[in-house]
Amino acid sequence: MNHRPDDEKWMREALAWAWKGKGTTSPRPSVGAVLVREGQIIGGGHTQRGDGTSHAEIMALREATQNGADARGATAYVTLEPCSHWATTPPCCDALIEAGVARVVVGVHDPNPLVAGRGIERMRAAGIEVTQGVLERECARAQDDFLHHIVHHTPFVTLKSAVSLDGKIALKSGQSRWITGEKSRQRAHLMRHHSDAVLVGIETVLSDDPSLGVRLEGDWKQPARIVLDSRGRLPLGAQIWDGAPQLIVATTNAESQNIERLRDKGATVLELINEPQNSDVEWRHLLAELYALKIFSILIEGGARVAGSAVAAGIVQKAAFFVAPMLIGEGKSALSGFEIGDLGLAPRLRDVQIEELGGDVLVEGYF
Repeated sequence: MNHRPDDEKWMREALAWAWKGKGTTSPRPSVGAVLVREGQIIGGGHTQRGDGTSHAEIMALREATQNGADARGATAYVTLEPCSHWATTPPCCDALIEAGVARVVVGVHDPNPLVAGRGIERMRAAGIEVTQGVLERECARAQDDFLHHIVHHTPFVTLKSAVSLDGKIALKSGQSRWITGEKSRQRAHLMRHHSDAVLVGIETVLSDDPSLGVRLEGDWKQPARIVLDSRGRLPLGAQIWDGAPQLIVATTNAESQNIERLRDKGATVLELINEPQNSDVEWRHLLAELYALKIFSILIEGGARVAGSAVAAGIVQKAAFFVAPMLIGEGKSALSGFEIGDLGLAPRLRDVQIEELGGDVLVEGYF
């Protein structure tokens, strides 16, 4: 509605800002914004890290002022509807009104009940022209975790896997390093940075001893680590402890001495109740406990049993599979314990994105 020829061009600039802040703003969304006047960007920015810090619109207005530019009469491109309420910062829609911005272009509507269209209504009432839905799908992808957790009050869950063409994550011997190449592994580290927490099962820890940290050059946020460990077997010397801002161990049948040794080491231990005949963690109970711990986005990295269980439970919102151009044959499947009896019932991804990464192919989509 009322889209202009250059709207997508400038919204892509705002999206670039949004991705710069991704992973550092939870539970707030990473929003990007640019101010455009007479075909030139006069200011840009993204939501800052931590409560009480500036939102994207404020950063863009601040940069315009530093550049000696006047925002009056400019157009603001914002990936998410400007907020209309006081939380830890003043309403962004009021800041745009006070700055004299003439037009605001919004990527995606904010479903937060405290906003939910009120920001747009307030700006229109002040005489600002508002255009909605420019690159809406792209903007939604950039803040998919926020758009989910703010509505459903449960963490946004992404399942990540590195597989061969025939869907194997390892040889029968367990060897899996490395199926995919360096560029894929770097992207996987970026996904960790984007997530509040990375989750694996205890068998992955015992067999691979991963750290699950972000190993990229520069200043990157380290995610919390979550281990599904029904009996509390996590070794105190495992690498997963190293550099973890928080280590969460979910147990169901652990003996008290195992729980105490993990807590003494500094872990947060969740003692979950499950079905008597099943020692596995009940996913929805676990996600409720993690949400209470302010874990709003989770990257599941394996192994096959954990991945299959999560898909079977219907708690995964997004899949990200790195596919390598190799055949393994007899090996370990990406999903264990997950089976369907009818192709018509097979989970199918929507909004699928495909990207080549140094010979591998990354396939992403939403359930």
